[in-house]
Order: sequence, then structure tokens, then C-alpha cells
Amino acid sequence: MKKLTSIIMTIGLGGSLLLAGCSSSDSKVSEGVNKMLDTTEQLSKAIDKGDQAKVKEVGPKLEDQWSSFEDDVKKDDKDLYEKIEKYLDPTIAGSEADTLDKKALGTLNDQLTDALKELADKTK
Repeated sequence: MKKLTSIIMTIGLGGSLLLAGCSSSDSKVSEGVNKMLDTTEQLSKAIDKGDQAKVKEVGPKLEDQWSSFEDDVKKDDKDLYEKIEKYLDPTIAGSEADTLDKKALGTLNDQLTDALKELADKTK
């Protein structure tokens, strides 16, 4: 009887730890997505104003924000990970360009924002 109780407690503890790990991962992703969405909003405003200095300041922040949780997204949702990567890299490159292409960068930023919103919806 003691052995059965010990096994049940071990399984329960292991399950709790597993669930705790999942929730912290979801929290990390949710927090990271929200930061990125704030950044894409700032970037959008800078693009609309034609403020190239602000674009160059804000755009590269996306890479650091993404790198803090991208492995969790890649592990949990490969398709959405690839969708975000598809728009993230060119958005960052466009923000670092010598001349600002408002139309192209605005479109890329909008597509990235949509992909991030899709991820945000999944982490709610």
C-alpha cells in the first residue's frame, strides 16, 4: 500500500512540474508577443511619419524580443514560427536600410503584426 501511494505521489508531482513548465512557457511567449506587438506599433507610426531615424532605432529591437521566446514557438507551433520568421527578417532588414521604403516596409510590418496577433490569440 505504501508503495502504491508513493508511486501515485511521484506521478502527481511529476505532472504538476510538467504543467508548471508549460504555463511558464506560455507566459513567456505571451509576454514576448505583447512586447513585439508594441514594437510593431511603434514601427508602424515611425514608418507612417517617414521618420527613418526612429525606424532604424525601433526595427532592430524586434530581433532581440523574438529571440527571447522563439524556441518555445518553434517547438509548439512550427507553421506559425515559420510565418513569423518569413516577415520578421525582411522587416528588420528594411528598418536598417539606408533609404526608407515606406510602402514595402509598412506592408511587411503589417504582415508581421498579423502573424504575431495570430500567435497572441493562441496563447490566450
